[in-house]
Amino acid sequence: MGTTHCCKVDRVRATHGLSPPARFEGDLDSYLVARWTGEGETDSAGLRTLSEWFNKQVLKAIYRDHGRSDSSVRLDSDYEVLQGNDIPDHKRAELRSELADDGIDSETTTKQFIGKSTLSRHLKDCLDTTKDSSSAETEWEIDRVRVATNTYRSHLESALQSLGNKGRISDVDGAQLQVQSYLSCPECPTRVTVEQAYEQGYVCADHRDD
Repeated sequence: MGTTHCCKVDRVRATHGLSPPARFEGDLDSYLVARWTGEGETDSAGLRTLSEWFNKQVLKAIYRDHGRSDSSVRLDSDYEVLQGNDIPDHKRAELRSELADDGIDSETTTKQFIGKSTLSRHLKDCLDTTKDSSSAETEWEIDRVRVATNTYRSHLESALQSLGNKGRISDVDGAQLQVQSYLSCPECPTRVTVEQAYEQGYVCADHRDD
């Protein structure tokens, strides 16, 4: 008899053997609960932030299984192309073709991604977790970062398309545009995206201010 999973979150977790960050002592469910509720020293995170983190862990596991680079920059960029709004069709098609060359079915991959409602049901119904409304955070700051990044991407793509049409940059339409904001550690070469720093709560594990 096959193993019974409580929901999609549990099934996908088991399929890919997903686990929490190494710094966290506990299993994935404990991590999701701690991040959502803000238990202990963990900052409270919203459902969208957590579902995106979960989905990128799925993407990372699939990339590793197929020998594809799973750097944070690659994951952020590819996830945005697969799931983001206002992504040109040719950009998404190019990535899907690139994934197919690596033996990855993009449609099968994205079907394993979860949404906010799916994660909410897992936390509330499967794990019987509640979140104190007094501890809820608006997370407007990270939303503003995402809006600014997407706005910058849109303006840059428009300008690049114009340069391509004028023949100033050849083959610009086929190039992959990567737009990310990074934070660098002042003590060492460590460099992470703003969203990664937000998710983990620090820029550099070795030089963070506790």
